[in-house]
Amino acid sequence: MNLFRDLGKRAEKLKQQVAASDEKTYRCADCGTEVRTDREACPDCGGDDLRRVQ
Repeated sequence: MNLFRDLGKRAEKLKQQVAASDEKTYRCADCGTEVRTDREACPDCGGDDLRRVQ
């Protein structure tokens, strides 16, 4: 049973890593700070011109 529990833990960790890598990242055009998508403005300078990082 330990084998299946370990495999389950590893699968969950991999699933979380994949989900995290799918998050879109933006960069503030004013100061260059990377910003996650849940922001409407740059946390450093307050600029609202966020451009998607490719």
